[in-house]
Amino acid sequence: MFRLGPCHLLLQALFLFNTLLVVPATALASIQLPTGMAKNERLEALRIIGLGTASKILSDPYPLGGYTGFEAGYSLESFPSDNLGRLGSGITPPQQNTSLSRITIGKGLYNNVDIFIQFTPYMRQDEIAQFGGILRWGFYQAPFLHLSLSVLAHMNSSNIGAMLSTQTRGLDLIGGVDSGNISLFAGFGLAESTGTFIGGPTGLTDSRFSETEYVSHFHTVIGGTLKFSSLFVSLQIDRYTLPVYSGKLGIHF
Repeated sequence: MFRLGPCHLLLQALFLFNTLLVVPATALASIQLPTGMAKNERLEALRIIGLGTASKILSDPYPLGGYTGFEAGYSLESFPSDNLGRLGSGITPPQQNTSLSRITIGKGLYNNVDIFIQFTPYMRQDEIAQFGGILRWGFYQAPFLHLSLSVLAHMNSSNIGAMLSTQTRGLDLIGGVDSGNISLFAGFGLAESTGTFIGGPTGLTDSRFSETEYVSHFHTVIGGTLKFSSLFVSLQIDRYTLPVYSGKLGIHF
């Protein structure tokens, strides 16, 4: 019997995911940045965009499996951004939600340490580019109950329309349980974001100078993964000041 290899399975799965989720998402507007924001408004914008674009794990809570473990996937994320229209000059078009996509590549290293690289290629219609990563150390795996504990260090850098650049970092403690085809995970931690807002006559600040702001916030996360042989679907909800909803389709072998 003819069997598709992992690459063919991934391509077919990504095509299906793109048809069901990505095409409707393209109808949503890209991030509309308010102009003329005062300091407290810049902080609010950074809480929405900077923390909202933090890296997401969206993966089985168990380690990838050492040198042989490999994972690749495509994810969509959505977070509320209607408050942006109330900031600054007040002429920003209304936008209820912002949707972003990412490509993730993960690799198991050694001693239950995994590394994930994530990026969003720059697209002119979206005017956003992202690059980030996650380092995960699974320091405990119960031999019988399929429980696991891990520490995640994550970072993400984004550039939006060459007007706002953010650097977001965080540290989380994640607990997971795996029952074969289904795994669940939850955790908490702290995230922080630094953002540089371009100034000038048509800039984001209320002066002619560019400004750099900083925010931090407690972070909670809950999610689950459904596995179909080497393919998997993962859903996740992150909570900072606002919730972020994410879904990912990927392959693991």
